[in-house]
Amino acid sequence: SQQGHLSASALRFKTSMFGDLSTNGQLDGSNYDMWSWKIQFLLNEHEAFEHLTTTMSVPATKDKDNKDITATDKYQASLVAYQEWCKKDRKARYTMLYCMHDDL
Repeated sequence: SQQGHLSASALRFKTSMFGDLSTNGQLDGSNYDMWSWKIQFLLNEHEAFEHLTTTMSVPATKDKDNKDITATDKYQASLVAYQEWCKKDRKARYTMLYCMHDDL
């Protein structure tokens, strides 16, 4: 796991930051600047920062001549990349929602 590569102090910092964001550090409308910095750091640590500003489309199943391309290696690789992106995007969204006050 990635945590095995972190020093004990780095792991404590990472854990305390997530704990802070999920309890008293939740976005409440008055603390956006600090919350934004922390959530960006947290998402970057989870290699999900790009999900704040990018989207990914489902790969096309037909080529420009309207031929089915779903059996091609290129399509399959694009589909796997899309599925992995969606999984990471769900985690990023969950992380952000978890770190926001319920009243927002």
